[in-house]
Amino acid sequence: MGRDPLDKQLKDSLEKGTDDAMQYKDEIWTSIKERIHSEPAPQKAESEAPFTPRESKVRRRPRRRAAGWIVGTAAAAAIVFAVSFQTVPVQAFIDQVKEWFAPEKTVEQELEGMPETSVDSLHEGADYVIYIDESRFKMVHGADVDRIELKEKPTDDRYPEVFMEISQEGIDPKAAAERIQGELQDNPKVESNLVEEPVQGWEVRAVGGTGGKEWDDPVVRYYVFDNGQGGSFVVKQQYFLEASEGFGVRFRNMMEEFHITSNTNTKVDIE
Repeated sequence: MGRDPLDKQLKDSLEKGTDDAMQYKDEIWTSIKERIHSEPAPQKAESEAPFTPRESKVRRRPRRRAAGWIVGTAAAAAIVFAVSFQTVPVQAFIDQVKEWFAPEKTVEQELEGMPETSVDSLHEGADYVIYIDESRFKMVHGADVDRIELKEKPTDDRYPEVFMEISQEGIDPKAAAERIQGELQDNPKVESNLVEEPVQGWEVRAVGGTGGKEWDDPVVRYYVFDNGQGGSFVVKQQYFLEASEGFGVRFRNMMEEFHITSNTNTKVDIE
């Protein structure tokens, strides 16, 4: 995919300051987080209705996804030190970085053609950040796996469990995706594809039970992508067939607000 003129100008400008900024990595991250978290947070939106098992399709308003997280080091250096980074595209990128790390973010979605607004909260994990609608979900941090699960779980045990898990593995994304696909082969339907959205990597999806004939057939979807450190992020999403257009879409949209915050690369590559 070709780069437009603004992307190229941004890339060139950031690369000029990256090498010098790398030696200040820890100080940069501390400073940028303190600055962003000191800014006023947006006002809370009205709370959403409590969980109901049958969800309707959710669609976010179209918006351009950031092309890639560039370690943050160059961008953070631009914000903290403001060294020759005063061009319009660079300032726009700085504003985007600040948005990624805002404590709260107002998210507008469409629910059956009707607008829906939530105020999602920033959650930090090992080498990543993600925004979560805390009226619906909660984050549970584990030693090796972080888990996003329903805040209010249904009391009816007919409904399969719904959750998203985030972990890392020390192998490349292709190898991890192939291993996962092999582990899912007992399911009636299994597919694996390279994807560009909501992340650049592999998507492995399986449908259990009857393979898609019953409403409660379990669905598991993995996103496997480069963690920038020689390994992979592995995001497991589990729900059930009837919830594919509800929780399945919500989980996918949530990944659009997933950003890697650690990377050993010193070069910027914006596609």
